[in-house]
Amino acid sequence: MRLLKRRRIPKGLSLSRACKLLKVSRSVVYYNARGEPEENLRLMEKIEEIYQEDPTLGYRRMAARLSREMGIKINPKRVLRLMRKMGLKGICPAPRTTRGVDISYPNLLERFSVSRPNQVWCADITYIRAKGGFAYGVAIMDMYSRKILAFEISNTMDKWMCVEAAKKALARYGKPKVIHTDRGKQFVGKSFTALFEDAGVSISVGSRGFRDNLLIERFWRSLKWECVYLRDRMGLKELKEVTKEWVEYYNSERPHQSLGYKTPDEVYYGLDCKEVAA
Repeated sequence: MRLLKRRRIPKGLSLSRACKLLKVSRSVVYYNARGEPEENLRLMEKIEEIYQEDPTLGYRRMAARLSREMGIKINPKRVLRLMRKMGLKGICPAPRTTRGVDISYPNLLERFSVSRPNQVWCADITYIRAKGGFAYGVAIMDMYSRKILAFEISNTMDKWMCVEAAKKALARYGKPKVIHTDRGKQFVGKSFTALFEDAGVSISVGSRGFRDNLLIERFWRSLKWECVYLRDRMGLKELKEVTKEWVEYYNSERPHQSLGYKTPDEVYYGLDCKEVAA
């Protein structure tokens, strides 16, 4: 196509013959790229305006919001094409917070009964919505009392967030008999497991699809619905402050039906409410 446009066709050689020799269609030679129509340009301006307010919107939710605000039906496929042209994509967390790896650690909970505090700890990661995107949280829980022993929030899902939480839990509460996690590389990596192995703690890792981390998953649900989702999206600093206060409330004041309406602190320390407060 460039050859035909930049050079004159040799004398005696027809356009059809030239296209045949270059193996291009005649329509390609005559085609001139067209810009977006005025209607699409206005739509793109609106997309950019909405995206600046909420960069987490994917093309489907963007189309729904455009339809509502502009009062006309907007095809999601049209929005997808325009967003791709603009280089926009909804910010969202990774499909899974757990990136599984092959490990040799057994699942000790399949044949283990938790009967006292500091017998089994569990750890897990979740994503938490924040201003401009998502943050990631890690928690270490005592499985018997449901007490959160350590809690960290970061804007990246790396191993050091988990290592820091583990160091705090071990320094403050001693050591458990077993630490149980999923198969995420942050937990089965040497930096995390070495902290517990050096302390003489057994490592337990869940089977694929095995719901043995259900207790800490319930904690994440409570944190999000009772704390995070009730507020406007927060920056990382504010999110850390607010969730820290809520975790303290969760441990010391929030009663659990499964614990006979006691708090995690009451069960963990084996004390009544007045003694814990003291």
